[in-house]
Amino acid sequence: MAERSDPYQAPFPVWRALNEPSEEETTDVNQLRQRVQELEARVEEYEALLEELPALFERKFQQRLEPLLERYRLLASAQDLNTTKTPPLLKAALRWKQRNNCEVPERAA
Repeated sequence: MAERSDPYQAPFPVWRALNEPSEEETTDVNQLRQRVQELEARVEEYEALLEELPALFERKFQQRLEPLLERYRLLASAQDLNTTKTPPLLKAALRWKQRNNCEVPERAA
């Protein structure tokens, strides 16, 4: 292979001059930023809803439990269990309510 007598030099790069963004590009960027803010706000709303879920389920459970406890109390009083001792299911329900800091309606003596 023959050697070159003159060493090859790559041309200097010609950089594109940095232009100011066009009005269309600026509008697109602003629209995208606004959309990102909207989506971040939506995510925050969803996170707030997720934090409320346990309390919501607790309230729904309590709403469904109250009629059952009332029926159980009526049955217990009809069987005259009120005078001898507190029925086990009622004891458990009262303990559950106390543990969850709920108002406990007292039994009629």
